[in-house]
Amino acid sequence: MPSKSSKISKMNYPPNSQKTFTKIKFFEMFWVFFKLGLTCFGGPTAHIGFFHNAFVEQKKWLTAKEYGELVSLCQFLPGPTSSQVGMSIGLKCGGFSQALAAWLGFTSPSFLIMIGAGYSILSFDGASFSTTLHALKLLAAAVVLQAVLSMAKSLTPDWTRRFLSLIATIILVANPSALMQISVLGAGVLAGIFVNRHRELKTNTSEKSTEQSSFTPFIVKAGPFSAALFFLILFALPLIGLIHTSLTLEIAAIFFHSGALVFGGGHVVLPLLQSQLVPTGLISHTDFMAGYGIAQAIPGPLFTFAAYLGVILPTGLPSWLSGIFCLVVIFLPSVLLIFAVIPIWDRVRDNQYIQSGLYGVNAVVVGLLLAALINPILMLSIDSWIDIAVILALYLLLLFNKLPIWSVIFGIGIFGYLWSFI
Repeated sequence: MPSKSSKISKMNYPPNSQKTFTKIKFFEMFWVFFKLGLTCFGGPTAHIGFFHNAFVEQKKWLTAKEYGELVSLCQFLPGPTSSQVGMSIGLKCGGFSQALAAWLGFTSPSFLIMIGAGYSILSFDGASFSTTLHALKLLAAAVVLQAVLSMAKSLTPDWTRRFLSLIATIILVANPSALMQISVLGAGVLAGIFVNRHRELKTNTSEKSTEQSSFTPFIVKAGPFSAALFFLILFALPLIGLIHTSLTLEIAAIFFHSGALVFGGGHVVLPLLQSQLVPTGLISHTDFMAGYGIAQAIPGPLFTFAAYLGVILPTGLPSWLSGIFCLVVIFLPSVLLIFAVIPIWDRVRDNQYIQSGLYGVNAVVVGLLLAALINPILMLSIDSWIDIAVILALYLLLLFNKLPIWSVIFGIGIFGYLWSFI
């Protein structure tokens, strides 16, 4: 039975009012996300699957519809999608401190690995480590498969939305670029509005007056300030760089802009950082690729690669502090955007135009996840028919078994390591 603090309030609320989410304590939020940060292998798409399993299926902090809305919204924002979804959950279930707890919890494991133990990963026996990593990739594929099927059941209940999802899948399998993802999501919004164009719009002012926010007035008022701070830093850093030459400022600008302007998550930001840091001589190609390999092999958000780079880059700070500095700077845009957008979203989500857009975009998100499952997850994970059988077996294990996900991950990791000796 979930704890009392983890249950979603069952109180009735008016149709046009915003739901009041259960307030989760700081350390409970941190601990839940810390365990996810230790066990979420497979990149942002797999993370979304793990989050769905944790917060929709198990803890029931969110309904599938609420979770789908958060995923849809965060897909539109630049930065690491899974981290933004986590911060959004924290913000809804407590406020700024819980959003910080979610970010700290999910980021800390991979951050500590990248700074403290990242290099030691390379000392493992190549064959055994490669086999273990391959087994974890198969598990990530099973997790994403479970999330796609579960989300499809709730977000595509009719043939119209299933058709939209299928079209999105076909397009994104053929062209999985970040630009195409954003374009397809935008097309999903337009399709939803078109399909629901004959519905009566809820524009009655008396109805609007009953709308309430699930956030405190302070959080709502802080939204515009957060948005203004985002744009101020975005444009101020390069301008200050023209006036005052500083290597530390140049590095800060590189990491902030990488976090602010990149769609597609860590898989996109890593090559971008390479193009800005390696040719300029700030870091060698060998050192960059060594950290790149570690980042791909560990759980948690790929953006923690910034901590590894910070240890090596000549910021003028102690190595550990430089790692923290680069990590905070690359995540700062995402934090500011979530604080700016989520409270506004909470107030406008009942608008008929917004609901019509969600009708289409939620279906497209299912297609996006299915396309990501096909390409690149399955294409990069499956080497033989045995891998397909393992994925299906793991899916059935996740579907019917009540063991905690961390125990399944630990078990498959041990299985992969032992398999390397066969």
